[in-house]
Amino acid sequence: MRRFSFIFAALLVAGNVEAAAQSRPIALPLAAGQAISLSLDSAIRDVVIGDPEVADVSLVNERTLVVLGKRSGVTSLLIYGPGGRPLTDRQVVVSEGGVGSVTVYRGAATSTYACGLQCTRLPSAASASRP
Repeated sequence: MRRFSFIFAALLVAGNVEAAAQSRPIALPLAAGQAISLSLDSAIRDVVIGDPEVADVSLVNERTLVVLGKRSGVTSLLIYGPGGRPLTDRQVVVSEGGVGSVTVYRGAATSTYACGLQCTRLPSAASASRP
């Protein structure tokens, strides 16, 4: 009986850990100044963005929206359908360089490149602010 109780408790804990892992929001990586389109299977009724200084959302139609990265940070994106039914829960992760960026460090100096088929050096914050 004691062994059965131990196995039952272990299964209960494992089930709770799995349920907690499934309830975590899905990450949506995005670069500052870039946008990504999300299409859903159901009509969108309400959209909530946790920190509007990090990201913004625009509805394209009843099933599609666009998420715009505004500045580096992490925020929540919650989307609800008819009757207030939750459709998705995403964690929007906005980074300065975004996917496809490379930063090269040489001593105290840094150079940032945007990379696709080729890499292009991006102006540094110091040189971009000069007249």
